[in-house]
Amino acid sequence: MRRAAVFGAVVLLAACAARQPSFKARTTGRDVALSVVTWNVNKGRGELARFTEDFVAGRLTPTPVRNFIILLQETIEGNENDAVALARSRNLYSYFDPVLATERGMSGNAIISTLPLTDVRSIPLPESRHTRKALAATIEVDGSKMFAICAHLENRSRWLNTFGLFSESIRRKQARVLLAEIPAGHGFLGGDFNTWFGATEPALKELRKRFSSTPHEGPEPTYEDHLVLDHLFFDLPDRWEAARGVVKDRYGSDHHPVMSLILVKRP
Repeated sequence: MRRAAVFGAVVLLAACAARQPSFKARTTGRDVALSVVTWNVNKGRGELARFTEDFVAGRLTPTPVRNFIILLQETIEGNENDAVALARSRNLYSYFDPVLATERGMSGNAIISTLPLTDVRSIPLPESRHTRKALAATIEVDGSKMFAICAHLENRSRWLNTFGLFSESIRRKQARVLLAEIPAGHGFLGGDFNTWFGATEPALKELRKRFSSTPHEGPEPTYEDHLVLDHLFFDLPDRWEAARGVVKDRYGSDHHPVMSLILVKRP
């Protein structure tokens, strides 16, 4: 019995380790000021409670999680993975912005945070096939005010109902509108940008120009194990940097959660 218990513990630890992303920036010698996640939960199918439990317990990060913010796309209002309900159960701050009525309920963007959300506003984006929006808020991180934005860009062209094909132009247009709405100063932007054509997409190029603190993205896919559609962009103060990783478990969604640690090097 003792041998079986030990074996079970080893298997459990291995499973937890397998879910932990590898962060590319050096985290030693730096304080983690904030952990940031962006995740498309696939019309509310993502197991938000299970993910949050693993996240808060420190199973997905090299250091324990204190302050965090989770940016969600395609979360469904009132279903079993409701973002606002989960936030209330954990005494967290949250905001849900309805975007589109679907067969599963009202779908939208949401922000969940350990930090107060102020100046919350919805940013309409140019439409192609469906209504698209971004959700913006202000938070205070380590004494610095920062904007936090959750966005979801178009995945198809209106004129051809095929994923990706001829859709990069509408994403560039949406990115430009979004950039015009982003306030001056430091902050971050995360979401599902539906960048089917990879790093050469015009929308990505324009967003990277604005967010000069964005870490290099590796080849780890964020959608169904073969495409990088989900991104986190950063504009950080001096002596701050971001480390990025992709969580290997999709937690019931078709997208992987993408996570970054905002690191502060003390003088």
